[in-house]
Amino acid sequence: MAAVLAVLAGTVSLTAAAGPARAATVCQPQEHQDDIPEVARETVRAACAVADAGTWYVWTGGHGSTPGQTRGAIDQEDPVRSRNDPFRTGFDCSGLVRWALAQAYGYDIAGAPGLTNNLYGLYPPGSTRFGASSGTAPLLPGDILFWGKPGAIHHVAIYLGRGLMVEAQQSDTKIMVSDFRWGSKNDYAGALRMQSKTGPGPGGGDTGQIRHATWGDTLNVRAQPGTGAAVVTSIAGGTSVFISCQAHAQPVTAEGTTNDAWSYLPELGGWITNIYLRGPAWLTDVPSCRDVPVPGAGGGGSGIGHATWGDALNVRAQPNTGAAVVTTIAGGTSVVISCQMHAQSISAEGTTNDAWSYLPDLGGWITNIYLRGPAWMTGVPTCGDAGGSTGSSIGHATWGGTLNIRAQPNTGAAVVTTITGGTSVVISCQAHAQSVTAEGVTNDAWSFVPDLGGWITNIYLRGDAWMSGVPTCASA
Repeated sequence: MAAVLAVLAGTVSLTAAAGPARAATVCQPQEHQDDIPEVARETVRAACAVADAGTWYVWTGGHGSTPGQTRGAIDQEDPVRSRNDPFRTGFDCSGLVRWALAQAYGYDIAGAPGLTNNLYGLYPPGSTRFGASSGTAPLLPGDILFWGKPGAIHHVAIYLGRGLMVEAQQSDTKIMVSDFRWGSKNDYAGALRMQSKTGPGPGGGDTGQIRHATWGDTLNVRAQPGTGAAVVTSIAGGTSVFISCQAHAQPVTAEGTTNDAWSYLPELGGWITNIYLRGPAWLTDVPSCRDVPVPGAGGGGSGIGHATWGDALNVRAQPNTGAAVVTTIAGGTSVVISCQMHAQSISAEGTTNDAWSYLPDLGGWITNIYLRGPAWMTGVPTCGDAGGSTGSSIGHATWGGTLNIRAQPNTGAAVVTTITGGTSVVISCQAHAQSVTAEGVTNDAWSFVPDLGGWITNIYLRGDAWMSGVPTCASA
């Protein structure tokens, strides 16, 4: 079951740009050994311990109900290299980082299942983010490195210092020390320096640390300020809690009140809606959290996990039951949704609904019938809203080996860049152009990938020969 749930891990490796492992390098902080925070030191120690033990990378490994090694699964995009993963125990990239942070903090701060997007969304007040443009210059050992885009993070590692990192890179390799890299699509997304496990102490300036009374029955403290986020712990109403800061996030309606304010509890490492805090809707003596990722902000996605239900659920290449099945997940799996749209109407479980949601970690669609919540998900944007007048503004899954992105829609045009099959790409429009025969298929449709500034034949896009929902380019 854990292996099935972990299909959401978002572990598309950076294989096209992967450098060789540095087996001769000792896995440890390479600089600032004596002046990095304890949580950073413990994060590195935990990751290096499993690296030194010769632990395998296994696809979907480390995403059980609690952190730790699990058996892997076959990666359908890399079946040869992952053929032994079901028989090995280990971690994938996010499973490793989830485990290391849990050892450092003393609890599962990422929450089950601990996906790449869950890790990217972590931001205990007092933490620091570093943009991609900063490179490695400001980084310290223990900083968490990310690749991809908000809502579609596909790789994560732990920085060691001096341009090195420890990572679970890809199937049929062991956890290793590697050189820092920008990624096959130059998509390094920046880094996160986590705050200490106890949070800012008294006298810590504008970070709060004020005790407040709660009320109600059993109250959930969540990993992110949204009801779809993992529950870190539960407390009894009436408990007195320390609050470091508060943020506007997901609106919640309870006890006859609607409020979008959430407060961060540093002692518990999570968030609680202000509805269950005694006092005004926005606490007057608590500062606002700065730069806290909010569900629905950035990247076109919700950025938080949404619970599914049912039995085996098909994730499809397009929002209809006739589209190819990208993968299958178990009901109860938590999934990240980037956007939703009205498409084919489905009748199941006594319900009819035409809403489908896109899952960027899996590169496909699921009917909203099997998502817990309303028929049209609150807080999830409509696909296309952020993409301007052209384009689907959602990711489409590719397949195959190394794929050329060309300056014009024909095989004689210059190669702008190459990507690895399995990469999720945003398509703005498609056109009929040069007919190409490959993989036993002939197709004259080409799609424009605006993020990469070039064209790809539709043969290597999962779905129909002519992509449904993608407009025709005005000119090719």
